[in-house]
Amino acid sequence: MISKKFLVGFLFIFLAIPVKSWGNNQLVAGGAGPAGVNNSWEIRSSSEALVSTGSLSVARTGHCGVKFSTGNVLIAGGTASPTTWELRNTSGALVSTGSLSSSRSAGHTCALLTSGNVFIAGGAASSGTWEIRNTSGALVSSGSLWAGRSQHSATLLNNGNVLLVGGGGSSGTWEIRNGSGALVSNGSLWASRVNHCEVKLSTGNVFLGGGMSASSTYEIRDQNGALVTNGTFFLGHDSGLTCNLVGGTNVFVVGGNINPSSWEIRNSGGSFVSNGTLAAQRACHTALIQSDTGNVLIVGGGPDFVKCTAVGSPSTWELRNSAGAFISSGSLNKDRSEGHTQTEY
Repeated sequence: MISKKFLVGFLFIFLAIPVKSWGNNQLVAGGAGPAGVNNSWEIRSSSEALVSTGSLSVARTGHCGVKFSTGNVLIAGGTASPTTWELRNTSGALVSTGSLSSSRSAGHTCALLTSGNVFIAGGAASSGTWEIRNTSGALVSSGSLWAGRSQHSATLLNNGNVLLVGGGGSSGTWEIRNGSGALVSNGSLWASRVNHCEVKLSTGNVFLGGGMSASSTYEIRDQNGALVTNGTFFLGHDSGLTCNLVGGTNVFVVGGNINPSSWEIRNSGGSFVSNGTLAAQRACHTALIQSDTGNVLIVGGGPDFVKCTAVGSPSTWELRNSAGAFISSGSLNKDRSEGHTQTEY
C-alpha cells in the first residue's frame, strides 16, 4: 500500500516541474504573394518542420500579431481587412473575431503591455490613433497619438511604458506612452526612420536601425528616450531589415533593400562584432528568436507595396545560430513576400 507521505512527496515533485502550456512552434500568417497566401497560415516547429496549415478568417497583409500570456495570438488589421481582428489558439484554430476601433490597413504596431493587454498604434488608415485590447480582444481604451505614425516601431520598455519611433509623417520623432496610453514624453531622433528595425537590449536601452533615409545608421536610446549613442553599419540596410537580440547581449541585423544578402552582429553598445552572407536575399522578411534554442528563424521576404525592391526569397526560410552561422534552410508552404507576421506559440 502506498503511504500518504509518499503521495504527498510525489505530488510536490510533480508540481515543482515547470509545465509549458504551449510549445516552441512559430505561426506564420498572411502576407503578400500569389492568390490564397494572404488568407493562410502555417505553423512550424523549432526544427522548422511543417506542423499544420489553415486559413485565416479573412485575408490579411501588413497586419500585426502578438502572443498573449494565454498562448493565444491576436492578429489585427491588414490591407484586405483593416477593421477586424481574430484570435487563434496554439493549434491555429480560430477562437474569436471582432472589430477594431479604427481602420488599420498596414504599418501599425502591436505591443504587449505588462498588464497583459495589447497596445495597437498607428497605421496607414489611422496613423494618429491608438487602442488597447485585452486577452479576449475586447476594447479597453483608445485615444490619439502625439504624431501620426505608420511603418514605425513600438517597444515595451522595462518600466512598462511603450516607445514609439518614427514612421511616415513623423519619421524624425519619438514618443513614450504609459500602460494606459497616456503621453509621457516626446522628442526628436538622431536620424529619420521609416520601416526600420528595433530591439530592446539587455541593458533596457532600445536599438534602432536603418529605415528609409537612414539606411547606414543606427542609434540607441534609453527608456526615457534620450540618445545613448549612434553610428553606422558595416553595410547599409535601408528599409525592410530585421533586428533580433541574440546570445542575450548582441543584435543580429538581417537584410534590407540595399544589401539583402547580408547580416551583421553588433553588441549592446553598437560596436561591430561580425558579418556574413545569407543563404538567400531578404527584404521585408520576418525574423524571430526560437526561445528553446536561441537560434534565429528568418522567413520569406520580397517585393510588394513601396517598401521593398524587386529582390527577395518569398518561398524559403533559413535558420541561423546566435553567431550568425548557417544551420539549415527550406521551403515555406506558401510564398510570403512581404506583410506577413511571425509569432512563437
